[in-house]
Amino acid sequence: MKFKVGDRVKFLNENGGGVVSKIVSPSMVNVAIEDGFEIPVMIGELLKIELDAPVDSPKHMFREDFHADVHVQPESAYEKDERNIPLLNNSARGNLSEGVYFAFLPHDQRWLITGMLDIYLVNHTSFDILYSIFNEKEEGGFEGFDYGSVTAKSMILLDTIEREDVGNWEKGLVQVLFHKDSDNKVLAPGNTNFKINGTRFYKEGNYKDSAIIDGKAIIVSLLPISAVSVLFESEKAAKDEVEEHQVTQSIDVEPEHIINQHKTGLHEAVVDLHIEELVEDHSGMENSEIIRIQINYFTRCLENAIANQFKKVTFIHGVGTGVLKTAIKEIVKDYPNVEIQDASMKDFGYGAMDLIIRR
Repeated sequence: MKFKVGDRVKFLNENGGGVVSKIVSPSMVNVAIEDGFEIPVMIGELLKIELDAPVDSPKHMFREDFHADVHVQPESAYEKDERNIPLLNNSARGNLSEGVYFAFLPHDQRWLITGMLDIYLVNHTSFDILYSIFNEKEEGGFEGFDYGSVTAKSMILLDTIEREDVGNWEKGLVQVLFHKDSDNKVLAPGNTNFKINGTRFYKEGNYKDSAIIDGKAIIVSLLPISAVSVLFESEKAAKDEVEEHQVTQSIDVEPEHIINQHKTGLHEAVVDLHIEELVEDHSGMENSEIIRIQINYFTRCLENAIANQFKKVTFIHGVGTGVLKTAIKEIVKDYPNVEIQDASMKDFGYGAMDLIIRR
């Protein structure tokens, strides 16, 4: 059961109750009781009381005229999560690309590989996000862990765990919706699976300072904003932008398509999938995260090229271990009108392929 600030609750294992005054974590809240004190209580030990529910005790659980001094958020399109913590902005520690992240922050900053860990969901974007998190179970399938919202440039505490429980966070799935009260574009929903090597948590060198969090932490990239496609962009905004830079032209302007950024000729494009071409900072990323970003970008470019009647797109995948090349070949099998050919050895060497789009 999810609670929000202002909910009236009763204790399941003892007499009395109060009003929820703070959301501490997905499993714990603070309850303001009649004498003015706030006490932390596990969510499993509380029962929400509806406003019109009958009182089941002659002494009542608390006086009807008792109102805890808590701030209740006004109703809105979505319920604001009370756990939001503003991110730091310490550029002296470097830069972090915009996106959605997990952050694993040790309680004891002197002994980074032992003790309790706080797990945060970090929204390092200019959008408010709605999220849903699923952890993969050992026996198969997924278990919903938490859902809620995170305001722009903020983070929320998802869980506090013992070090031996990090295995519960090695695999899972995160879904994200992006919202902004006013903007010229609407972003598509983001879906990303995560896979974290548990051995990372037992090497001190993996815990690093960042520009957004106070303390050394392991930060895992989930969804770079650069990998999120634009679902819709205002035609007027695109037109105004062109008119600002090309005042001599006065034509109707179509929204910018991602494949046009790589256009090299009539109905042709070249897309470089090297990770340094896709994100500003990929330091600290695991290979699985890099591959996911590359595959997402490849798929967006391919579908965009098909929709815009391109005839040939050259994808530079590099030589490497061949994982990306193999993944591309598997994806192309789902597009019967697309054929793979070897790219020009003279221009690209061994690390590229041409995709021919038939009509």
